[in-house]
Amino acid sequence: MVKMTKKMPKIPADPEMTIASDQKEFQQGESVDEHANLETANETSNQEEIRQQTENL
Repeated sequence: MVKMTKKMPKIPADPEMTIASDQKEFQQGESVDEHANLETANETSNQEEIRQQTENL
């Protein structure tokens, strides 16, 4: 058995893992703004593509 020292953290018997997906928790930076702009551009181009395919039917 390993002797516990002050440098070794104690591991809980039932460790938990959580995932935070709320974007409001994080400050927006340039990469987040750029990603949001790309999503908007993709949505617009997708709408135009769907409209064009519908007209071609």
